[in-house]
Amino acid sequence: MYVDAITLAAVADEWRKLLIGARIDTIIQPTEHAIALQCYAPGSEGQGGQNRWLYLSAHPQLARAHITARKPQKIASEPPPFVMLLRKHLEGARIEAVVQPDWERVVEIVAGYRSSPDSEERIRFRIIIEIMGRLSNIVFCTEEGLILGSLKRVGAEINRYRVISAGLPYVPPPPQQRTLVGQELPKLDPLALTAAQLSICAVEEPTPEEPAEKKRKGKRASGPPKLWELLSRHVLGCSPLVAREAVFRTTEQTEMPVTQADDNIWEELAWNVSDLLSAYKTRRWQPQMVEQADSATSRQGLDQGGQRLPLAFAAYRLEQYAAQPELLIRESPSINVILDDYYARAEWRDAVEGLRAPLRKILQHQRERCQRKAELLQKEMESIQEANTYRLYGDLLLAHQQEVTQGPTKIELQNYFGDQEETVLVPLDPRFDAIGNANRYFNKYHKLRRALELVPGQIEQNTVELATIEQLITDLLLAENAAEVALVKAEVQTAGYIRGKAALDKKALKAAKKGKGGKQTKGRPVPPGGGVPIHLQSTEGFTLLVGKNSRQNEEVTFHQATSNDMWLHARGVAGAHVIIKAAGREIPRATINQAASLAAYYSEARGSTSAPVDYTLQRHVRHMKGGGPGMVIYEREHTIYVEPDAALPFVKR
Repeated sequence: MYVDAITLAAVADEWRKLLIGARIDTIIQPTEHAIALQCYAPGSEGQGGQNRWLYLSAHPQLARAHITARKPQKIASEPPPFVMLLRKHLEGARIEAVVQPDWERVVEIVAGYRSSPDSEERIRFRIIIEIMGRLSNIVFCTEEGLILGSLKRVGAEINRYRVISAGLPYVPPPPQQRTLVGQELPKLDPLALTAAQLSICAVEEPTPEEPAEKKRKGKRASGPPKLWELLSRHVLGCSPLVAREAVFRTTEQTEMPVTQADDNIWEELAWNVSDLLSAYKTRRWQPQMVEQADSATSRQGLDQGGQRLPLAFAAYRLEQYAAQPELLIRESPSINVILDDYYARAEWRDAVEGLRAPLRKILQHQRERCQRKAELLQKEMESIQEANTYRLYGDLLLAHQQEVTQGPTKIELQNYFGDQEETVLVPLDPRFDAIGNANRYFNKYHKLRRALELVPGQIEQNTVELATIEQLITDLLLAENAAEVALVKAEVQTAGYIRGKAALDKKALKAAKKGKGGKQTKGRPVPPGGGVPIHLQSTEGFTLLVGKNSRQNEEVTFHQATSNDMWLHARGVAGAHVIIKAAGREIPRATINQAASLAAYYSEARGSTSAPVDYTLQRHVRHMKGGGPGMVIYEREHTIYVEPDAALPFVKR
């Protein structure tokens, strides 16, 4: 699902009502693909002004432009050069116009200011947002069209038709074309579309019997061509969603093949396309969003935040979804609100996931190493029987030394130390007599015994390290923004899993190479803090403390909790420590259930329908021997089963 031309037209209409005359106060870059502008729109008719955030994204899959109700968070603390360029020219400028070329997924913001306080002459700039999938971009130009900068530089090696680079004139995207009878022709105007034009286009549609080499490379055959595909290829403004909607209004199905269309269908289809896209000229919008309905037996209709899963949006009525009982259609007076709700920080989550991925790879590698080491240590423990066999061989050789001579490679001896009738076949080194072979076996026995004495300690140490890694992986899973990911990275760094240049901040390393800044730390970071734990209030008025990472777990359990406070943790998995501050009162069962749901939600058990949670008094919790921050053992616990998602109302308050 992406923003098409008709949706962008509805967005631009709202911008003209809400943003014309607004002053651009702040410009930030939330993610590497997006720019956000804080605009102050003055009030009218005695009403006060209002700040609005304008979100512009050139993400390859999530490109869009809309007003957002939330202040966007930032991944990077330092603004990149493009943001600095925009700040230099646009902060303090006022938005004068919003322009969209007909049927294009491009919208342009014109902003300017007076050249001097006493002059009426204005200096204007253009911010051009191109929403075209992986080719999406944000270009900053002068009023005359000279490019000053862009979010993505596009060189001649990438696009020969137009180069996007500072100092060059801006060239708009090429006009939309279609192929008919081997010729490149302009796409059809949807507001003047006729049945004859559609029937002519249908003649050119490929059939399933055509050779495979004529099909687009990398595309799977999907049966006979569909009507909506014909519209999408030949008609301006017909995105797949618009095309399916027009076909549904004509045939009451969205996947009708072209071969089943007759003259009546062509007539009605042409009329429905013109009627549907007439909103582009009338500007009568009916924004809607389609969501997956709640299910009593399945969570497939909910996203990770427990909200209904959005499936589609449009600036017109979506009749194709109205008859499906498992779907809900939500209407709104604002297409910007619909877009804001639909994407709901999806790009932010994608950016945070990009920060998590390298750390997850490191931690998974370390976990696999510890798991392999545990298997090897277990095999070494099982070799105790081999040590006892060496000792038996040595004892038997000494007992039968008169019978053993130098030269044989093996000998069968009666076992005096076991069943008297049992014999044992003892391998021999022909170079040595009985005493020499016995000494060799005793040396092997003692060497193996000494090694085995170290194994239990190594197993314990490896178990603690594996638990620490599991906790760090959970900390990373629960990190919801760049700052929290940075805290986890610092913990991973302190644990010694990131070394050398990779342990240094890239900008600090670059400055050090240029001779700037202070001494390098050679990858030895300062021990990190864990940030501030979550403070919540139960419905009965008890304070709940939640640690979202190992340092916060250490803080809430051993520094903020007292001996009579209740301590909770998801059983058998890494996760948060939750404290119920008793304050001398008896803790009711409802509060324990609420705290338990928080412990399950902030753990590896998130996403399950039921999870066991242990709870005990804080005085029964102590540090794990050799463990890192937040690594504990506990006793006298009780266990309850809760649903992790029961904590969602708490988390969102």
